[in-house]
Amino acid sequence: MGTAVDSLADLLFPRQCSHCDTWDNGWLCPACTSQIEFIASTSMHDLRSFSGVRALTQYTGIVKDVLHRTKYEDQPWRLIRFTSAVIENEPDLKWLDEIDLVVPMPGDPWRTWKRGFNPARLIAKEIVRTTKRPLAHPRWFTRTGSKPQQALSMDERSKRYEENVFRLDKRYLGQEERVKCLLVDDIATTGATLRAATAALTESGLNVEALVLSVGL
Repeated sequence: MGTAVDSLADLLFPRQCSHCDTWDNGWLCPACTSQIEFIASTSMHDLRSFSGVRALTQYTGIVKDVLHRTKYEDQPWRLIRFTSAVIENEPDLKWLDEIDLVVPMPGDPWRTWKRGFNPARLIAKEIVRTTKRPLAHPRWFTRTGSKPQQALSMDERSKRYEENVFRLDKRYLGQEERVKCLLVDDIATTGATLRAATAALTESGLNVEALVLSVGL
Protein backbone atom coordinates (compact mmCIF):
# COMPACT_ATOMS: atom_id res chain seq x y z
CA MET A 1 0.00 0.00 0.00
CA GLY A 2 2.78 2.39 0.95
CA THR A 3 4.62 1.79 -2.34
CA ALA A 4 1.44 2.48 -4.33
CA VAL A 5 0.86 5.71 -2.43
CA ASP A 6 4.46 6.79 -2.98
CA SER A 7 4.18 6.04 -6.70
CA LEU A 8 0.97 8.06 -6.96
CA ALA A 9 2.61 10.96 -5.10
CA ASP A 10 5.58 10.88 -7.48
CA LEU A 11 3.18 10.98 -10.42
CA LEU A 12 1.10 13.85 -9.08
CA PHE A 13 4.00 15.81 -7.56
CA PRO A 14 7.14 15.11 -9.59
CA ARG A 15 10.43 16.51 -8.35
CA GLN A 16 13.12 18.46 -10.14
CA CYS A 17 16.76 17.47 -10.00
CA SER A 18 18.54 19.88 -7.64
CA HIS A 19 21.33 20.33 -10.18
CA CYS A 20 20.05 20.14 -13.77
CA ASP A 21 16.32 20.82 -13.09
CA THR A 22 15.21 17.68 -14.94
CA TRP A 23 11.80 16.46 -13.82
CA ASP A 24 12.28 13.17 -12.01
CA ASN A 25 11.01 11.20 -9.01
CA GLY A 26 13.88 12.38 -6.81
CA TRP A 27 15.93 15.48 -6.01
CA LEU A 28 18.83 14.07 -8.07
CA CYS A 29 18.32 12.56 -11.51
CA PRO A 30 20.23 9.37 -12.48
CA ALA A 31 22.53 11.27 -14.84
CA CYS A 32 23.66 13.73 -12.16
CA THR A 33 23.83 11.04 -9.48
CA SER A 34 26.27 9.05 -11.63
CA GLN A 35 28.67 12.02 -11.73
CA ILE A 36 28.86 12.54 -7.96
CA GLU A 37 31.64 10.94 -5.93
CA PHE A 38 29.80 9.77 -2.83
CA ILE A 39 31.68 8.96 0.36
CA ALA A 40 30.52 6.67 3.17
CA SER A 41 30.00 8.78 6.29
CA THR A 42 31.37 5.94 8.39
CA SER A 43 34.85 6.76 7.05
CA MET A 44 37.02 9.48 8.56
CA HIS A 45 39.45 11.70 6.67
CA ASP A 46 42.52 13.67 7.67
CA LEU A 47 42.91 17.19 6.30
CA ARG A 48 45.81 19.59 6.56
CA SER A 49 44.59 21.14 9.80
CA PHE A 50 42.00 18.67 11.06
CA SER A 51 41.87 14.91 11.56
CA GLY A 52 38.81 12.68 11.63
CA VAL A 53 36.20 14.54 9.57
CA ARG A 54 33.30 12.59 8.11
CA ALA A 55 32.01 13.52 4.65
CA LEU A 56 29.20 12.62 2.27
CA THR A 57 30.69 13.63 -1.11
CA GLN A 58 33.88 14.77 -2.81
CA TYR A 59 34.05 18.49 -3.61
CA THR A 60 34.01 18.13 -7.39
CA GLY A 61 31.86 18.91 -10.42
CA ILE A 62 28.17 18.89 -9.58
CA VAL A 63 28.73 19.37 -5.86
CA LYS A 64 30.81 22.48 -6.53
CA ASP A 65 28.15 23.82 -8.87
CA VAL A 66 25.28 23.27 -6.42
CA LEU A 67 27.16 25.01 -3.61
CA HIS A 68 28.18 27.90 -5.86
CA ARG A 69 24.64 28.48 -7.12
CA THR A 70 23.31 28.23 -3.59
CA LYS A 71 25.71 30.82 -2.19
CA TYR A 72 26.21 33.24 -5.07
CA GLU A 73 23.00 32.97 -7.10
CA ASP A 74 20.63 33.05 -4.12
CA GLN A 75 19.24 29.55 -4.63
CA PRO A 76 19.16 27.95 -1.15
CA TRP A 77 16.47 25.51 -2.25
CA ARG A 78 19.07 23.74 -4.39
CA LEU A 79 21.21 22.92 -1.39
CA ILE A 80 18.21 21.77 0.65
CA ARG A 81 17.08 19.37 -2.06
CA PHE A 82 20.60 18.25 -2.87
CA THR A 83 21.36 17.49 0.79
CA SER A 84 18.14 15.52 1.11
CA ALA A 85 19.09 13.41 -1.94
CA VAL A 86 22.63 12.83 -0.69
CA ILE A 87 21.38 11.72 2.74
CA GLU A 88 18.94 9.31 1.08
CA ASN A 89 21.89 7.86 -0.81
CA GLU A 90 23.93 7.31 2.36
CA PRO A 91 23.72 3.58 3.27
CA ASP A 92 24.66 3.79 6.94
CA LEU A 93 23.69 6.58 9.30
CA LYS A 94 23.37 4.44 12.43
CA TRP A 95 26.38 6.16 13.96
CA LEU A 96 24.22 9.28 14.23
CA ASP A 97 22.15 7.55 16.91
CA GLU A 98 24.90 8.51 19.36
CA ILE A 99 24.59 12.22 18.55
CA ASP A 100 22.73 14.36 21.07
CA LEU A 101 22.76 17.74 19.33
CA VAL A 102 23.28 18.88 15.72
CA VAL A 103 25.33 22.08 15.55
CA PRO A 104 25.62 24.00 12.26
CA MET A 105 28.94 25.72 11.63
CA PRO A 106 28.24 29.40 12.37
CA GLY A 107 28.39 31.61 9.32
CA ASP A 108 30.11 34.95 9.10
CA PRO A 109 27.52 37.44 10.48
CA TRP A 110 27.72 39.84 7.53
CA ARG A 111 27.56 37.18 4.81
CA THR A 112 24.74 35.35 6.60
CA TRP A 113 22.74 38.56 6.86
CA LYS A 114 23.42 39.46 3.23
CA ARG A 115 22.42 36.03 1.92
CA GLY A 116 19.55 35.56 4.32
CA PHE A 117 20.68 32.04 5.19
CA ASN A 118 23.61 30.00 6.44
CA PRO A 119 24.42 27.03 4.12
CA ALA A 120 25.62 24.90 7.03
CA ARG A 121 22.31 25.40 8.83
CA LEU A 122 20.35 24.35 5.73
CA ILE A 123 22.34 21.11 5.66
CA ALA A 124 21.97 20.60 9.40
CA LYS A 125 18.19 20.97 9.17
CA GLU A 126 18.03 18.16 6.60
CA ILE A 127 20.10 15.95 8.88
CA VAL A 128 17.75 16.78 11.76
CA ARG A 129 14.72 16.01 9.62
CA THR A 130 16.12 12.58 8.80
CA THR A 131 17.61 11.62 12.16
CA LYS A 132 15.13 13.38 14.48
CA ARG A 133 18.07 14.80 16.46
CA PRO A 134 17.65 18.26 18.08
CA LEU A 135 19.10 21.32 16.37
CA ALA A 136 21.17 23.85 18.30
CA HIS A 137 19.71 27.33 18.80
CA PRO A 138 21.22 29.75 16.23
CA ARG A 139 22.54 32.02 19.02
CA TRP A 140 24.09 29.20 21.01
CA PHE A 141 27.23 28.91 18.86
CA THR A 142 28.29 31.97 16.84
CA ARG A 143 31.34 33.56 15.24
CA THR A 144 32.75 37.02 14.77
CA GLY A 145 33.28 38.63 11.36
CA SER A 146 36.18 37.44 9.24
CA LYS A 147 37.80 37.82 5.83
CA PRO A 148 36.16 35.62 3.16
CA GLN A 149 37.78 32.16 3.02
CA GLN A 150 38.20 32.20 -0.74
CA ALA A 151 40.31 35.37 -0.47
CA LEU A 152 42.95 33.62 1.66
CA SER A 153 45.95 31.49 0.75
CA MET A 154 46.19 27.92 2.09
CA ASP A 155 48.65 29.05 4.77
CA GLU A 156 46.42 31.96 5.78
CA ARG A 157 43.44 29.62 6.07
CA SER A 158 45.39 27.41 8.45
CA LYS A 159 46.51 30.34 10.62
CA ARG A 160 43.43 32.56 10.64
CA TYR A 161 41.67 30.71 13.44
CA GLU A 162 44.54 30.79 15.91
CA GLU A 163 42.59 33.66 17.45
CA ASN A 164 39.26 32.62 18.88
CA VAL A 165 36.54 33.73 16.45
CA PHE A 166 33.88 31.38 17.84
CA ARG A 167 31.64 32.08 20.82
CA LEU A 168 29.50 29.72 22.88
CA ASP A 169 26.57 31.29 24.74
CA LYS A 170 25.39 28.86 27.40
CA ARG A 171 22.22 30.88 27.96
CA TYR A 172 20.90 29.19 24.83
CA LEU A 173 22.16 25.72 25.63
CA GLY A 174 19.17 24.21 27.41
CA GLN A 175 20.65 20.75 26.85
CA GLU A 176 23.31 20.48 29.55
CA GLU A 177 23.03 16.71 29.65
CA ARG A 178 23.68 16.44 25.91
CA VAL A 179 27.41 16.22 25.52
CA LYS A 180 27.97 14.74 22.07
CA CYS A 181 27.56 17.24 19.25
CA LEU A 182 27.60 16.84 15.49
CA LEU A 183 29.29 19.88 13.96
CA VAL A 184 27.99 20.31 10.40
CA ASP A 185 29.48 22.34 7.55
CA ASP A 186 29.07 22.52 3.79
CA ILE A 187 32.70 21.98 2.77
CA ALA A 188 36.10 21.29 4.29
CA THR A 189 39.41 21.81 2.50
CA THR A 190 42.24 22.54 4.94
CA GLY A 191 40.08 21.83 7.98
CA ALA A 192 41.14 25.06 9.72
CA THR A 193 37.57 26.16 10.38
CA LEU A 194 36.62 22.77 11.77
CA ARG A 195 39.68 22.75 14.01
CA ALA A 196 38.87 26.11 15.57
CA ALA A 197 35.15 25.43 15.97
CA THR A 198 35.78 22.02 17.48
CA ALA A 199 38.30 23.51 19.92
CA ALA A 200 35.73 26.08 21.08
CA LEU A 201 33.15 23.35 21.71
CA THR A 202 35.48 20.88 23.41
CA GLU A 203 36.81 23.62 25.70
CA SER A 204 33.27 23.86 27.03
CA GLY A 205 33.26 20.16 27.89
CA LEU A 206 31.43 18.87 24.81
CA ASN A 207 32.40 15.89 22.68
CA VAL A 208 32.38 16.67 18.97
CA GLU A 209 31.99 14.75 15.72
CA ALA A 210 32.41 16.67 12.47
CA LEU A 211 30.44 16.01 9.27
CA VAL A 212 30.63 17.96 6.02
CA LEU A 213 28.51 17.69 2.90
CA SER A 214 31.66 17.70 0.78
CA VAL A 215 35.38 17.42 1.32
CA GLY A 216 38.31 18.51 -0.83
CA LEU A 217 40.82 15.69 -0.57
